[in-house]
Amino acid sequence: MTRPRFGLIARIAWLVLAIEALAFGALTAVYLDRSRTIMERRIEAQLQRVGRMLQEENLPLNAVATPCLMSDLIGLEYQGGFVLGGNGRVIVASDPFLLGKKAEEVPGFDPSWLNDAARPPIEASFTSERLTAVLRLRGPQTPIPLYTVVLDFDTAELRAAKREVIAWGTALSLAFLLFTSLAIVFVAHRLITRRVQRTLRALAQIEEGALETRIPITYADELGDLQQGINSMTEKLAAYIAEQKRAQARIRQLAFYDQLTGLPNRIAALEHLREILLSCPQEYGALLLVDLDDFKTLNDTLGHEAGDELLRQIAERLRVEFESQGLIARAGGDEFLVILSRLGATEEQAKQRVEVVFSRLRESLALPCRIDHASVRTTASAGGALFHDGDPGLEELLKRADVAMYHAKASGRDRLCFFDEEMARAVRRRAELERDLVKAVETGQFVLYYQLQVRGPSWPVGAEALIRWPHPERGLISPAEFIPLAEETGLIVPLGWWILENACRQLVAWERKAETAGLTLSVNVSARQFYQPDFVERVLEILEKTEADPRRLKLELTESTLASDLGGIIDKMRVLKQRGIGFALDDFGTGYSSLGYLKRLPLDELKIDQSFVRDVLTDPNDAAIARTIVALAESLGLQVIAEGVETPEQWKFLAELGCPAYQGYYFARPLPIEQFEETLRQMLAPASSDGQGTVKFEAGGGT
Repeated sequence: MTRPRFGLIARIAWLVLAIEALAFGALTAVYLDRSRTIMERRIEAQLQRVGRMLQEENLPLNAVATPCLMSDLIGLEYQGGFVLGGNGRVIVASDPFLLGKKAEEVPGFDPSWLNDAARPPIEASFTSERLTAVLRLRGPQTPIPLYTVVLDFDTAELRAAKREVIAWGTALSLAFLLFTSLAIVFVAHRLITRRVQRTLRALAQIEEGALETRIPITYADELGDLQQGINSMTEKLAAYIAEQKRAQARIRQLAFYDQLTGLPNRIAALEHLREILLSCPQEYGALLLVDLDDFKTLNDTLGHEAGDELLRQIAERLRVEFESQGLIARAGGDEFLVILSRLGATEEQAKQRVEVVFSRLRESLALPCRIDHASVRTTASAGGALFHDGDPGLEELLKRADVAMYHAKASGRDRLCFFDEEMARAVRRRAELERDLVKAVETGQFVLYYQLQVRGPSWPVGAEALIRWPHPERGLISPAEFIPLAEETGLIVPLGWWILENACRQLVAWERKAETAGLTLSVNVSARQFYQPDFVERVLEILEKTEADPRRLKLELTESTLASDLGGIIDKMRVLKQRGIGFALDDFGTGYSSLGYLKRLPLDELKIDQSFVRDVLTDPNDAAIARTIVALAESLGLQVIAEGVETPEQWKFLAELGCPAYQGYYFARPLPIEQFEETLRQMLAPASSDGQGTVKFEAGGGT
């Protein structure tokens, strides 16, 4: 926008001119009125002097008929006049034709001229062109005038003087106005315009983004205060914008980068992958989902700070090794995303290059990480999904990488698996199984099987309650298939309460029969169920509801349950043990076995896992482990039972080790309650034996 050089000052000058014009106009009017008043008063004073002279006879009456004399005495051009006597006739006149005439006959006669004692001795009447003065000469003894003198004067000189005053006043006013306007413009240009122009230039630079610009302040006045305010505002604005930029950078850092490792996060990785897919590359690309193996174990053993440090070191290795080849991002937890592009024109070429990348990744992870004073090595499982020409879409690609990664985990870990359709079918089967499992929990499709537990050769002492799922379409589904899914989905918790309640009801039913009243019933409790805050309350509530004898109930815990919060676990066990409930440690020796927690836990029984029993006759290590567990249980005052006993040779070997109780197919399979009770009656009744005092049952399979 183009601004006039003196636009602001010109407007100020015009405003000042208008104000001064109005002011000087008013002053001129007052001055003219004052000048006229002064002139009139001067003339009135002259008239009074003439009146006194006539009154005192220092001036004869016939002077009225002398124009020159009267003009000199008054200072105005004398037009004429006359003197009226007491009889009302003209006795002296500048015009001889008026002599002797009555007052009424005089042109312009005014009755107020006549003798009137109430009127002042001198009256002057000014008009635009003439002055008429009336002088009343009174005697010393009477208020009535003896003579009345009427004088007329031309006021042209007054008008001329007034015009001269107006002319000079106007000229001086214009000169003053011009001078003051020029002075205002000059001073304002120096004090305002140049400073305003500097201010405007600085503001233009600030508008263009030069926030470091400052306005030079030359005078400490209002404009200087304004400039200082602009400078202060600019400084604050610059600080605010800088803070906003830092905040935006921080927001971007928080939104798109992982705070622990500094790598791009899942959001940034997916946005990058979406852009690649939208560009429809002609060469193959790959998405790798990399998951560290056994990371939870590290967290549980060394602590979360050690786990964080491990993630930082691995992230730095990945950044240095692979940043030039693709995008490395942390997806969350112990998972990383690797996005690779331009891997070749064929699927085979792409897979080969991905395998090379994963091989280098394995080598990098194989190097030990120093965490505090420990040396930690780790491995990773990775799932790979290829994309080409924008296919598949983003969500499907993520699903494929996730499925492939879990397949790598299930296949032994520390490996790379590429997605294929068989994996997809397995995922669909798993999803269908999960839906059916939810429905089964809601509709109660499960049943309990019971596997006998014996002491000595063949004496029944109890049973273990084992859940089975007779699927309405697929038939009997193995627990090995649906129990891990229930654990993963959390359905194991309601399922566990259902098992416990039905097991307690079975205990009550057994108490009514003499041959089963002394049996104990073992129930497996998952770690997820045991960690429920109201676990103790729910167990006691079920016992109270079913009226089962807690002394006949035994809860079996796995070693994985003891992986964390050992103190809380012990507190729960003690509360329940005070009510008479027993505890067994299932699958002992397969997890995080520790003599320390065995000493602290209020256990009643150890169960030798079937993985040791299976090869106890052929593997010296398994035999040594079984022998050690029996000796350990005896030294700690705990009962011991071996599960998975399938042959008489296994039973005999365990008996020789001192193991007193057994569970397995050699004695009885897991059976529905009717078949279990029938088998139990057969064992209690006199029956044929093998000569060793052991009742024979069909062997084979696993528990």
